[in-house]
Amino acid sequence: MPEPLTPADCDLRGLPYMPLDIVRLIDSDLFAISTGDEFKAAVALWCKSWLQVPAASLPDDDRVLSHLSGAGPRWKRVRDVALKGWVKCSDGRLYHQVISEKACQAWKSRNAQRERAAKRWNKQNSDDGNATEEVSAIPHECRGISHGNASVSVSVSKDISSLRSDIPPVTPPAPKKTDPKGCRLPDGWQPSDEDRAFALKLNLNPTEISEVFRCYWHDQPGAKGRKVSWSGTWQNWCRREAERRDGRPKQIIKPQHPLDEQAERLRRRFQEIPQ
Repeated sequence: MPEPLTPADCDLRGLPYMPLDIVRLIDSDLFAISTGDEFKAAVALWCKSWLQVPAASLPDDDRVLSHLSGAGPRWKRVRDVALKGWVKCSDGRLYHQVISEKACQAWKSRNAQRERAAKRWNKQNSDDGNATEEVSAIPHECRGISHGNASVSVSVSKDISSLRSDIPPVTPPAPKKTDPKGCRLPDGWQPSDEDRAFALKLNLNPTEISEVFRCYWHDQPGAKGRKVSWSGTWQNWCRREAERRDGRPKQIIKPQHPLDEQAERLRRRFQEIPQ
């Protein structure tokens, strides 16, 4: 198998703008032979691969690909055309040649920008160091500085470190409390030993479940993708997956009608009235 088409550390997350060569797309075989569902799944995989690590790659797993493409149960019908142009490389992932070219260009530009920022930062630190040396070069005593009718004597210490000893230590800020609104699933999240043991207890494969779990929650926008306890979310996910595989229907609790609630409150109120 060929080597990966993008570097292993190629990370374009935070760069949501993927260039699209419209002339190349319209003249491609994919545009000529694909149906609407096949073309939609193919473009969805291009976009999803842009934010994978390495960029322009996808996992070689039909369950994950069906989710990323948005095809769901229709994945088997659109799979062959949607994966046109993708090749499996030596790291076990799928890479697209055209998307890889665009990703390498974007990765090169991002690294160049980081280098320029690092140079500016180093220059700023160098300027601050020169300013410190100028202060330490002031003579030990400067006498005869007059201000009005008063004579002022100014004494400047050569050893600035002695001044620092008089400065009280800075108390570190108290650790922040846990956000009650929760947080998003961390990048590169993996189930803990307790989480894996919980999945194994339900006869589930933790590695298989975690890949789908991670892709699903990374794609959730806004507050829906924030959880207070990801361990509890993992356990609920495993329970639902076990129920789905066992074919057990979920228990649906019908909410009480507001008029029924009002009638119940009136009934309790009349029972409290003395006869």
